[in-house]
Amino acid sequence: MRSLRIVPIVVLALASTLTMSTGAGASSRVDGHRHGHHGYVCTGGNVPSGYYESLTIKGICYLPLGTVVVGGGLWIAPGALLDAVTPGDPASAPILPGNLIVWGDVTVGKGAVLAAGCSPLGGCTGVARDHIYGSIRAWGAEAVLLQEVAVSGSVSIIGGGGGAEGGAGSGGCFAPSYAIPAPWSEDASLSNPTTGSPQYTDLEDSTIGGSLTIVGMQTCYLASFRDLVFGSVHYSGNTTSDPDGNEFASNHVWGNLSCNANAPAIHYGDSAGVPDVVQGWASGQCGFSVLSGNPTTPEHLSVPGWKLKTYAGTHSASPVKSLSFGTTAAGDALSGVLGDATLAGAGLTGTATFDPSQPLGSTGEVEVISTRPDGSSSFEVIINCACMFDGQSGAATIFAYGTTTSSGLTTGRFLIGGSGGGLAALAGWGLFTSAGEPSGTLAVTEHLALT
Repeated sequence: MRSLRIVPIVVLALASTLTMSTGAGASSRVDGHRHGHHGYVCTGGNVPSGYYESLTIKGICYLPLGTVVVGGGLWIAPGALLDAVTPGDPASAPILPGNLIVWGDVTVGKGAVLAAGCSPLGGCTGVARDHIYGSIRAWGAEAVLLQEVAVSGSVSIIGGGGGAEGGAGSGGCFAPSYAIPAPWSEDASLSNPTTGSPQYTDLEDSTIGGSLTIVGMQTCYLASFRDLVFGSVHYSGNTTSDPDGNEFASNHVWGNLSCNANAPAIHYGDSAGVPDVVQGWASGQCGFSVLSGNPTTPEHLSVPGWKLKTYAGTHSASPVKSLSFGTTAAGDALSGVLGDATLAGAGLTGTATFDPSQPLGSTGEVEVISTRPDGSSSFEVIINCACMFDGQSGAATIFAYGTTTSSGLTTGRFLIGGSGGGLAALAGWGLFTSAGEPSGTLAVTEHLALT
């Protein structure tokens, strides 16, 4: 996979917290006007924080600070762009965008761009709390980017994409002569040669309550990683000019998964992903019998969730170093913890040990936390484990997503993937809770298999 994200890994976000600056487009200028009763139309610049009954984007608009709540629907007009990903909050040391909450549907028009949410894996030192309570419908949109976004309804991305320059797998979108299309090219944070890229569509670390449909996109790059989809997924007829495009890995699908006529075909590429866990049936290019080099060793693209075995265990953490990143305009305190972890029980067992001499994020446990004024918090964790399972030893990586209530109850979900040795083919998922456990310990339920 090409380096397409704004900042590709959490390590960069942690290391550069105090030196990051807002993108050139995320200025303090506001060029919009209210309409009707508490509706707002943005024709360029920043959308002010606050409540709007509706929100219409008709230019190149940003959401860098505070919280924007839309009581009705959000419409991104044809050719317009909403960048709610470019960091800007806190303003003194921007590391996280503002929060976007939409109680209705989001519609992305022809040639338009939606970029929402931000996660540590996507380059933000904090966890965005963007929530779409309706559905997202993109018809002929140029690009849709979702990172750590909760969508209560379905996500449908039909057609569009900005074009697969040179055809499938040609790499034409990276040629020096390639002209990135507007409006993507008008957003300095997305198209900057150092931190950005040509247009692409990518869904990561997000939760979708309904179905996910991505059909007929023609773009530079297209992917979905670590997404939880409660409905079914239909991923067909998509073409990327990046030969490493059409990566679909590490997802958890509760319905069926079908992949057909994608060029290049669905594959791992260099994503270092793990098989998709599918509770229903998987067919086509991502069927249960299909193998893909990961990166060179053949591995199943999808595994049936109903064949995973269930284990009970515990997770205990030992903080070594705490980090503070400031407070957002909405009052969220942003922080991080580096430390050790121990996994015990009947399933995956082992330790994650923080080594300060190694690059940040490559050892031990890394936790990034956003704590709200009422004391509740959202967090994302990466655990680099030297582990054992089913008589095999090796390296495993765990991605965990959770919340802690103001009263101290912690709950969440996680994905498990093997990353080396005898656990290279490990895949699974699980849930965790602090209920009934001593401080610093979580009860864990794992669903695992060597695939």
